[in-house]
Amino acid sequence: MSISFFGLRCCISFLLFNSGTLTWAKAPSTAKIVFSSNRDGNSEIYVMNPDGSQQVNLTKHPAVDFDPAWSPTGEQILFNSNRDGEWDLYFMDADGKNVRKVFAKSADRRQPTWSPDGKYIAYLQNDEWAIYTATIDGKTVEKIADTGEDGGSPAWSPDGAEIVFILAGAAEKFGMRLPNSRQLRVANLKSGAMRTLYAKQLPIMGNPVWSPDGERLAFSWMNRDLWAKWVHDKWGKQVFDAQTIYVAARDGGEFQQIVSEAGPYALEPAWSPFGDELLYKQQVGNQLNQYQIFKIPVEGGRPEQLTDIGRNSGADWFDPRTLPVQPNVELLTTTWGKLKQK
Repeated sequence: MSISFFGLRCCISFLLFNSGTLTWAKAPSTAKIVFSSNRDGNSEIYVMNPDGSQQVNLTKHPAVDFDPAWSPTGEQILFNSNRDGEWDLYFMDADGKNVRKVFAKSADRRQPTWSPDGKYIAYLQNDEWAIYTATIDGKTVEKIADTGEDGGSPAWSPDGAEIVFILAGAAEKFGMRLPNSRQLRVANLKSGAMRTLYAKQLPIMGNPVWSPDGERLAFSWMNRDLWAKWVHDKWGKQVFDAQTIYVAARDGGEFQQIVSEAGPYALEPAWSPFGDELLYKQQVGNQLNQYQIFKIPVEGGRPEQLTDIGRNSGADWFDPRTLPVQPNVELLTTTWGKLKQK
């Protein structure tokens, strides 16, 4: 079967069978960042350009919608919502249309992520504190690991072989268990083996994400001892003052601090498609929980604020230039990629 270059350019399409219906979806033709924001009174899913321009509400629904994730081809967005009365996972097309549930039977599923081939998703089963995988039709489900209370945040490795997640309350120091600890744990999906990353680096890590080449991980880390340093806000509440964004090699080595500790803590890193920048959220000004989304070069540079109103989180970056030129049967898609420039 041959496909013309013209067809590749004009029909970046995805065939999705869901509930017996055939759906055509189209990926964005330029790079887009998807994120959630409560700027309109409740949490909605938005997209914007990588420079923060053209911020558009996709969902426009009275329910709470958050935790969006691009499919590998950019044609679908997976997200969390309570629009049917319970928290669960949903798909929608890249333009916000054709919203549908992943699973026939509702359950408290959160923090969704895609497998690199687009055939599976992983998520936190919130009422069990466990990581599961499922086929995209929601029919085949497999438990991967327990996370402990307040653990989770699964992220699939680019080669599809592993899932990294947060294991809560399992670390020990001086023979004592640290109930507030958060460690990075990796599950091998073929063997079932588990390993702990950066085991000596305590106590609190969060939001792990793989670099596009799979060689590094970005994550948030509070690099001071649990009992060593506390500060109080103006209401007298104790808060940590040092959680920010780091990058490290997947198998160890030195931590590279990306975001300064001088400001409010930084959370939820997300890689750019080419691995040269990171997105993250950080509180701005004196308003509690009014997080804004920033991007920063991984190898050094000044952060750039992309949003400026409401509470924003869960950013995920898609760029069609990273897609393969030839049709990829594994992704069930016809795409064209980045043209070489002389």
